[in-house]
Amino acid sequence: MKYKPYLLKDVYAGEALEKFRVISTFAGGGGSSTGYRLAGGKILAINEFVEEARNTYRDNYPNTPILDGDIKELSGKDFLELTKLKEGELELLDGSPPCSAFSMCGTLAREGTVHSDGFGKTKQYSDGKTVTNIEDLFFEFLRVAEVIRPKTIIAENVEGLTVGEAKQYFNKIQNTFEDIGYQVVAKVHDCSKFGVPQRRRRVFFMAVRDDIMDKVGLNFMTLSSLFPQENKTITTLQGAFDGLEYDNEELDMLTTKWKDTAYYKQTCTLMPRNPEKVITGTDYHPKGWHFNLKIASEFHPSPTITAMGATEKTAGVCHWNDDRKFTLGELKRVTSLPDDFKLTGKWAQKAERCGRMVPSLMMGHLATSMYEKVLRNI
Repeated sequence: MKYKPYLLKDVYAGEALEKFRVISTFAGGGGSSTGYRLAGGKILAINEFVEEARNTYRDNYPNTPILDGDIKELSGKDFLELTKLKEGELELLDGSPPCSAFSMCGTLAREGTVHSDGFGKTKQYSDGKTVTNIEDLFFEFLRVAEVIRPKTIIAENVEGLTVGEAKQYFNKIQNTFEDIGYQVVAKVHDCSKFGVPQRRRRVFFMAVRDDIMDKVGLNFMTLSSLFPQENKTITTLQGAFDGLEYDNEELDMLTTKWKDTAYYKQTCTLMPRNPEKVITGTDYHPKGWHFNLKIASEFHPSPTITAMGATEKTAGVCHWNDDRKFTLGELKRVTSLPDDFKLTGKWAQKAERCGRMVPSLMMGHLATSMYEKVLRNI
């Protein structure tokens, strides 16, 4: 499936349709919001904790009100007062609460090496912001949802939440949805099956308020139909970077900094270029190190772009032919952002924003499905 580039004007045109209204929490720099807008959603307000992420959001969507600060210090009433909505009126509440502790947990749990007291509790951002007790944030999100009482909810999290001992937490989340009056279904999707040139597997929650379930004729047996149909073919990097304009200074900076790293000197120099499939550093390092180092293949989607792995000198995904990490233009394509989407801060902060974002086209597909199967039928 070929990637189709687009611009911010296309996003604004989608939002102008105002098919449904959205409040987004943990909105980051606007990856999810971009997807909702493409699907015809009107973003009424967002919440975001990290200042540089808010700067990025404002640069692209200056008219969207932002509630800053920790969601633990906000209530559902704060969102209702800001948007002038009454309880139960909002069509869709969005949230991607950080649960990075379970990202590593999910991998290790398959190997039987993770214990319940091994879950991390702190998340560090490049601008110095630190969030503690991140495993509680999903329940803070649901606390806010209980007051707003939106008709529907879409939430996203790491795949590791669904395996090993982390599944206890996953089950608690589903039970809490039910406790506050929602029927919920969860599924792991690979974003490359939805037009995104990146293999990014995440668990998505689709929830509908109990009374809305009855109105649209849904029940627990049919709730899984809310998820959009996956494409039969994946979106590869072949052609995804077509038409990009490159900044020679950025290319030189990325090449110089990358060649100065131990990852390059010890491992990357031993790895073949233009591989038929994605290759990993651990297969080439003399001691099996650098497992996060990967060389992409143009014949496949990019491996998952992580927040730290996207930056210029850390182990992460490298270009298949050039000795460097992806440029910002390439990262925007891999994240399925508009080509003219603005990223703020230092280069590393801009790259980190892309690594933290839910791919916009993925959220656009989920939002379109929720609208067509629920919201337009109320």
